[in-house]
Amino acid sequence: MSERIEKLEERIEKRQQRIEKLQSSLKEEKNKLSKDEKSLLHLKYDEVLKRIQETGVSPDKALRAIDNEVEKSQPEENNNNQVSNNNSGGVQYHEKTY
Repeated sequence: MSERIEKLEERIEKRQQRIEKLQSSLKEEKNKLSKDEKSLLHLKYDEVLKRIQETGVSPDKALRAIDNEVEKSQPEENNNNQVSNNNSGGVQYHEKTY
């Protein structure tokens, strides 16, 4: 019985060591991922700045255009839902009254 206990304790210890190694590797990979994401963001930002300079658009105008696009896309989605809801509500109202 004691041999069995010792083997089990050794197995548990080995697994704990493996888990610690994996956690360390995971932290390293997360750090690498974070660095890569930051690099990608900076490269995209640089690309946008180059395009702005090439087209001669001022940064303020470009930011306003981006903001307008974001604002336009949000209400369209909401309006489409409201229109379909209003139409179905109107049909239901019409059916109830007549």
